[in-house]
Amino acid sequence: MWAALTDAGKGGTWNTAEFLRTGRREVDAVLALLARRGVAPTMGTALDFGCGPGRLTAGRAAAGFARVIGMDVSPTMLARATEIVDDERCEFLLNTGTDLAAVPAGSVDLVYTCRVLQHMPTELSHGYIREFLRVAAPGAPVVFQLPSEPAGGPVGRAMRALPTPLLNRLRKGMQMHGTPPAAVTRLIAEAGGVTVSVEEDDSAGPRWRSHLYVVRAVG
Repeated sequence: MWAALTDAGKGGTWNTAEFLRTGRREVDAVLALLARRGVAPTMGTALDFGCGPGRLTAGRAAAGFARVIGMDVSPTMLARATEIVDDERCEFLLNTGTDLAAVPAGSVDLVYTCRVLQHMPTELSHGYIREFLRVAAPGAPVVFQLPSEPAGGPVGRAMRALPTPLLNRLRKGMQMHGTPPAAVTRLIAEAGGVTVSVEEDDSAGPRWRSHLYVVRAVG
């Protein structure tokens, strides 16, 4: 749980109930944002890409979705999710490919992923964005977070100046990859989506500029 959501105030551990409550709060905030933007989802099937131990999967079920699919590349994370999420509406799938082949086209009423794409090489994350729009039902919202560039100030300037291999060593293997918003919105249009809004976001931490993209699938 700590690997999925770090919090300096927790001292490296999480109480399971509080961990899951953070997922419900985050999902409620996303649903409120979608309502304000005029793209509230049908409460059918939701997809939690990069679900980890199921924090946001459980949050979506608690918010009222009839079915929630949690997908992750880590068998260990999925095993933990099945231990702590006790809700028959949630199912967890291992996904080790570069697509979402297990999810039929046009079958998902909400895609939401955060703090996941930023750790993937750009080509891979962009491929998943295309897949999000493939699996989304016509008119359904797709919401994802992605950094754009290192933040301003001395730290950001240093990050821009250092070569990527050195940065990755300093991050102890935790890679970060950014894409400028103009390139992301262009990708969305090419994949058959409409960008509803681009929101400022702090999920990538203080060293990166980050955005939350609210997209509507055209179908």
